[in-house]
Amino acid sequence: MMKKRYLILLVSSALIAFNSCDDFLDTTPNDRISDSGIWNSPSSIKMYINDVYQSINGPLYVWSSRAGRDNIGGAPAIFDNFMTGDLWYNGGNLYNYSQWGKSTNLNALIRWEDCYTNIRKINNAITELNKSTVLDENVKERYLGDMYFWRGMLYYELFRFYGQVPIIDHAQNRHEEEIFNPRDKETDVVDFFVSDFEKAIEYLPVDIPDEELGRATKGAAIGMLSTAYLYLAGVMPDVIGNQAKEYYKKSYELADVFISGELNGKYGLFRENDTDKAEAYHSLFTAANEYNKEVIFDIQYIADGLDVGGTGRRGHDLMGVSHPGSYGQNTDGSYGGWGRNTPTQNLVDEFRMADGSDFDWNNPEHAANPYANREPRFYASILYNGVQWRGSTLYSSTNLFVYDAESDSYTLTANPIKRGTNSYTMTGYYLKKLIDPSKRGGTPNRYAPFEGSDQNLIVLRYAEILLTYAEARNEYSGPDASVYSALNRVRNRGGLENVSGLSQDELRELIRRERHIELCFENKRYFDIMRWRKGPEIIGKDVYGMDITYELVNGKPVPKYQKVLLVQKEGSFQDPKHYLMPVPDGVTGRNPNLLPNNPGW
Repeated sequence: MMKKRYLILLVSSALIAFNSCDDFLDTTPNDRISDSGIWNSPSSIKMYINDVYQSINGPLYVWSSRAGRDNIGGAPAIFDNFMTGDLWYNGGNLYNYSQWGKSTNLNALIRWEDCYTNIRKINNAITELNKSTVLDENVKERYLGDMYFWRGMLYYELFRFYGQVPIIDHAQNRHEEEIFNPRDKETDVVDFFVSDFEKAIEYLPVDIPDEELGRATKGAAIGMLSTAYLYLAGVMPDVIGNQAKEYYKKSYELADVFISGELNGKYGLFRENDTDKAEAYHSLFTAANEYNKEVIFDIQYIADGLDVGGTGRRGHDLMGVSHPGSYGQNTDGSYGGWGRNTPTQNLVDEFRMADGSDFDWNNPEHAANPYANREPRFYASILYNGVQWRGSTLYSSTNLFVYDAESDSYTLTANPIKRGTNSYTMTGYYLKKLIDPSKRGGTPNRYAPFEGSDQNLIVLRYAEILLTYAEARNEYSGPDASVYSALNRVRNRGGLENVSGLSQDELRELIRRERHIELCFENKRYFDIMRWRKGPEIIGKDVYGMDITYELVNGKPVPKYQKVLLVQKEGSFQDPKHYLMPVPDGVTGRNPNLLPNNPGW
């Protein structure tokens, strides 16, 4: 389907001016915009709504594979990079918690200012839309649905990062005393963003025309609220005790709208019944298959360059940064990337065997050939030593073997691009999921303008809804046929057999592992760990890579595998400190009413 451009319409300089208030600091919004002309014209109102979509940024919504890249300041897998041990960022050791303190320079982790900047724009839109007399009522309601959806998303994000935050529900005047509001309690923040999602559900349509693909729908609002309830069920017992269990019920009831309710048949698993499970799963994330039936909500990108200098272009550098360094590249280097954001051994070991059993380094057969007979999603997600990629064999081993036909013998030689070499894998693996082998990864894809890195960023898809239903219902009332049905659909599409007959505890662990594998590199893992309250056990865990060395055994090269400690993290996660980020010093310095800071900070 042709890439749609509804959401990247460049707005006029007059419209952009409202976003350049120099005295908006890291506090809550404090200035009313002077934009009366915008709201007198349906076309300029539409441009304003488009600009809200365009200006949403941060690591949950921006396809940039490094923090601080070309003014983007975020990364789609940043929480795997920084926190969970699933990815290793080759540009340096970013696992140290000291790097995201109150005065951290990791801008992608400071979401306060960006969220409130956009909330300010949205609040202004809601106020003006409610007063508008130039829009048809159905158009007005649609725009209000857009704005309530995004305000709900932003407050949900703020809540997950900071817990208590000030609730601002209107465009403030700089002279209002409430610009120095204290933080509202958790229950009020939750009620606020839940109410916004509910209003979005009321106003947004089920279906949208092709030219509006990328805008929020009723399904997006229902799905996000379902996943939000799942998150709340995990974290709110700290605030409201056992009452939080009711959030599980609300979560699975909303998820069931997709399975057996109003939206049944509207969405589904992409290529659910294909025989090539690995290819089906991998192709789900490519630009060629955007807008497929599994996608419930995504962020739009086109291949017209990075947003350098605020030009409004909407492209990304995923291929350039994460594509393997030199494999299958042309002589001009256009296909060789930087090989960063590489999967760790911790994640690789989580993928099951093809028969659904656990991989086990203590099993001699597994240890001798760890990449054989693994589940299909392993082959769709991980590039490993010896795999074919872009027409050549990818090696990350410490050495290579060379065959001499005349003597019918092998010799060993050093590998110049072994694990740990600059611009090549630091873990022994490369990212395959999200990487399109038909796209360029070299210099033309690192700087604007470029072609290739244009696939959309999927925020919510049907597989997550199924897993949300399975987890929430199991937690609320234990295993039943509907729980197994939802879970097994995801497992079957991934090439695994059905499961049944498990206890609630056994099923809980299976669902959690399924989320880890199915949703890896999709911004889900960090928040799962937070709501499960498993920080010390998972985040505070040493991170490993893999060294592979060939030896000649009876004249033939045989690989030997050795796990390598990349960073020692044991004990690094402090409970309760690291379950929330600190409100930045720059914020509390301007508004002391936001103190005290979060526990431990």
